Amino acid sequence: MMLSALSLLAYSASPHLSRGSILAIHRSAPLPSLAHASLLSGARSTARSTALRLATSLLADSVEDDFGGDDADADVGGGWERPVSAESGMGAKKRTHGLARALQKLPPSSTAACIERLADDAGLAPRNLTSVLLMLKSRRRWRQAELLLQWARGCRPPIALCARHYNVVIGACSRAAPRRALNIFAQMQVDGVAPDAVSYNSVMSAASQLGETSTVISMLEQMIDQASYASPGQGDRIYPTTVSFNIAISACAKANDYQRALGLFRQMETLGVERNTITYTSAISACAEASELEKAMTLFTYMEVAGVPRSLVTFSIAIAACTRNGDAQRGLDLFDDALAKGLAPDAVLFNTAIAACEKTRDWERAISLLSEMRRLGLRPTAASYGSAIAACEKCCQSSQALSLLSEMRSRGPRPNTIVYSSAISACGAAGQWQQALELLDEMADLGIQRNTITFNAAIQACERAGEWSLAMSLLNRMKASNVAVDSITYNSLVRACEKGGQYELAYDLMRQMQI
Repeated sequence: MMLSALSLLAYSASPHLSRGSILAIHRSAPLPSLAHASLLSGARSTARSTALRLATSLLADSVEDDFGGDDADADVGGGWERPVSAESGMGAKKRTHGLARALQKLPPSSTAACIERLADDAGLAPRNLTSVLLMLKSRRRWRQAELLLQWARGCRPPIALCARHYNVVIGACSRAAPRRALNIFAQMQVDGVAPDAVSYNSVMSAASQLGETSTVISMLEQMIDQASYASPGQGDRIYPTTVSFNIAISACAKANDYQRALGLFRQMETLGVERNTITYTSAISACAEASELEKAMTLFTYMEVAGVPRSLVTFSIAIAACTRNGDAQRGLDLFDDALAKGLAPDAVLFNTAIAACEKTRDWERAISLLSEMRRLGLRPTAASYGSAIAACEKCCQSSQALSLLSEMRSRGPRPNTIVYSSAISACGAAGQWQQALELLDEMADLGIQRNTITFNAAIQACERAGEWSLAMSLLNRMKASNVAVDSITYNSLVRACEKGGQYELAYDLMRQMQI
């Protein structure tokens, strides 16, 4: 019986609950069961027979692919009816590899019966189950891994499953199907298999993927409680690791809960758990997301004192935090510090630095950083160019902005809406309203989406030039294209009409704005 998230949380809060008590909390749909497959009848029986034939065919083909047709049959004695014993050596290995290959080829809709036939025909030995599950995990075949685990749970003679079998499947599901990972973790406990630190870390990662921060924290607290209150020498004593805390702190950062993140950070020191680069970076990110710049920078500075290396990700997050919180120059100083320490910059680090240049209105350095990226063999992204063009726009450097846009057209990457909007604004600031309108039309020709910001930039270009009639025509084009009109649109149009002496029209626009 599969436990729901509610049941799981109840167990986390009260780990002494019996199996029967857990089942009584909530009864939901069971995990895929081979017994269910055997109950299918009527039209489904035809599909099942087809699946079974497919399973046998895939197994034969896969073993031949891995080991060669005739030689493979000679080694195992020919035929697929007789399971290979544990003593068969090479034969068992061939069938294990063949099974893994066959399982990978099964369609996503593969049935439990198909998995059963493959496993039975391959004579899967208990000692080889982990290997097959690991192969499936490495190839991201989480559905097949889960079904194989369910086969192992119900096969006869029974296979003695351990935490590692469940851990592999939980890990396989944690990214692609995180809810399934939580369900398997619950089933693991119902089956009487004690989870270990790897189990908890994997399911915490899955819960974080789902945004269930409370579940992540509950799991971590359960690990801490077990480590604190287990009897000395107890075999199943579980200690939270650095990875455990890192997952929890990262989950808090995503949830914008920097206070809890810092609480966990301090708790690591209390419990004697090592804090590494990822720990500090996650805590800095939590503070940065909450606009707690000074707390973020205190952690950043303390990393060096604690002898913990700062990675490119650490620097990138710190630079972005400075830029977002009004201290872009400090961010650029951090960029220089990263280079001085010998870190090989990547595109993300450059992008954060160029974004800082936009805020400091240092268009020359922004362009210089773009050139440096190319010199180092890094490919500038649309974000790189977007920030550089925006820096040029703020400094009325329309020719430089247009030059960068031309460079994107010829060398890539493809310009996007943000890039064009900045270029149009740059033209408007320089009084080049004709060029601004040409860029707007070019976007339509290239199939690049034009949004409210784009049209507003073009309207403002017309407004600065006193071209009220063109500005009004852009309003009509916005409405025809179902682009939202906002207060900036109307204010720009009102100013354009006032400059052109169209006071009645300006009054009418103000009235529309109030509706």
